Amino acid sequence: MPWDQLGDPSDDKHSGFVDINTLMFAYLKQLVDDLILHDEHFHARERWCGISADQSGDDWALPAGLTVFQAISGAGVFGADANDEAKLMGLDDSPLIAGHITFDLHRIMVDAASNANPFVLRIIWGTGTMAEGEAAGQYSDIMVTEARKGSPIEIRMPRLASGVDKAWLRAKNGTNNATIDFFIGVHEYEETF
Repeated sequence: MPWDQLGDPSDDKHSGFVDINTLMFAYLKQLVDDLILHDEHFHARERWCGISADQSGDDWALPAGLTVFQAISGAGVFGADANDEAKLMGLDDSPLIAGHITFDLHRIMVDAASNANPFVLRIIWGTGTMAEGEAAGQYSDIMVTEARKGSPIEIRMPRLASGVDKAWLRAKNGTNNATIDFFIGVHEYEETF
């Protein structure tokens, strides 16, 4: 409740008055909850993944895999041809660590690109298809420039349910059929938060 709507406790018209101590405790509790979530994210175990050999099912990532994922761009648009997207995490890819029930893609590391122009990488997630997730706004975009290639790049996204949610990546570059090769870093958690 905003401060200017607290009212005056001596005024009978404000029967919904919230005690300042109650309000401060609620704010403090939310702050502590957020700090715990933040701390847990940065202290979670990380697993790096490459692409699995068989992309036909729901097992798309290979923990500690050395073969890169690859996404293909359209001409100034996200690649839309069949298989332009990279399938990142299928239903069978999580949990990577037994007992963990949620995950997020924490970082991406670009290994190579077919040109030095900037790329926009769109990480899409959802329980249905990639198109459904993207249409619902379930995605994060990151910009990759030549200077950022070869170093891990942070990804911002919510936690996803292991064995329920999937993740894909689409690439956009000024050149048609430009390719970008990369690995993904995954965090997993024992809680849902």
